[in-house]
Amino acid sequence: MKATKRRRRRSRRGSFNIYLPKLIAGALVVVAVVLVFLLFRKDEVTLLKPYEAENQAANISRSFQIDTTLFASDLCVLAESGQPEDALDAGAALIFNISDEEVVYDQKAFDRLNPASTTKVMTYLVAAKYGDLSQEVTITDTMLDLDPASSVAGLKGGDKIAMKDLLYGMLMVSGNDAAQAIALTIGGTEEGFAALMNEMAWELGATGTHFVNAHGLTHDQHYTTAYDLYLIVNAAIQDPQFVSIISAPEHTAHYRGAGGSEKSKTWSAGTWYANGNVSAPEGITVVGGKTGTTSAAKYCMVLYSRDTQDKEYISVVLKSPSRDKLYYNLNALFSKIAN
Repeated sequence: MKATKRRRRRSRRGSFNIYLPKLIAGALVVVAVVLVFLLFRKDEVTLLKPYEAENQAANISRSFQIDTTLFASDLCVLAESGQPEDALDAGAALIFNISDEEVVYDQKAFDRLNPASTTKVMTYLVAAKYGDLSQEVTITDTMLDLDPASSVAGLKGGDKIAMKDLLYGMLMVSGNDAAQAIALTIGGTEEGFAALMNEMAWELGATGTHFVNAHGLTHDQHYTTAYDLYLIVNAAIQDPQFVSIISAPEHTAHYRGAGGSEKSKTWSAGTWYANGNVSAPEGITVVGGKTGTTSAAKYCMVLYSRDTQDKEYISVVLKSPSRDKLYYNLNALFSKIAN
């Protein structure tokens, strides 16, 4: 009897020894399959187009709209934004008291809209971070390859002009040629520069924004929100050079032509507040801003201003139906803070 039990135990141990290598081999196959799966999953993510990956991240962060404003402690926090009873005739609008971190008025501030040339505020930020403002840039035909209806600074092929002057031409007269020259000089390609723009937008918490060019001409994957433009402008006005450009009544650039001849060009500020066509309400000083106009975006503007107590404000209006209505809307925003 005892011998029989010993034989059965030896038989079970022998069976286990037979199957052990098979079990180990099976486990290794499972591990290998998992590793291959993860490897291919990684490849799938890296093969996503940049805007697809960013849109996924934006959709996730959308449910954390308040959290995206916590990248800095001095931002105006806006949890949601709809259509108020006193809505303006515009696609979106806001005015924030950035001195007191107060939301004065908001209207559809998280709706994605075409920014037109207000895009160029982000172009400035990228240029200020990655560019050399004293660099002499040679204008090429590629830099001038733009929609014939584009607003331009008047640059010609072969011109040699300082990066700093390109920034003036871009912001003061909304020169798409200047914006394109900046983008290709710093980014190498339009796509390379747009990647830097999107990276900086993400760093600022502008998760509802995606750029594909430096000038703002219409593209279905080029969009932003009024709130994101506030974040972008708020970052830009921390740079004294940006404030100096948008507040300048005019600027004369001295540069060289293709044959080495001396050239100069004077640009004047492009807003109706700057040229005297429109006045802000009493007690409001408009420091400066950036306009934007295309058939898709309609009439847009971002503004930096102060009141009599030297409190600072950022205003954004997107998709006004006309230029007259744009300035009417801006003054309506100012009326909410005028003393």
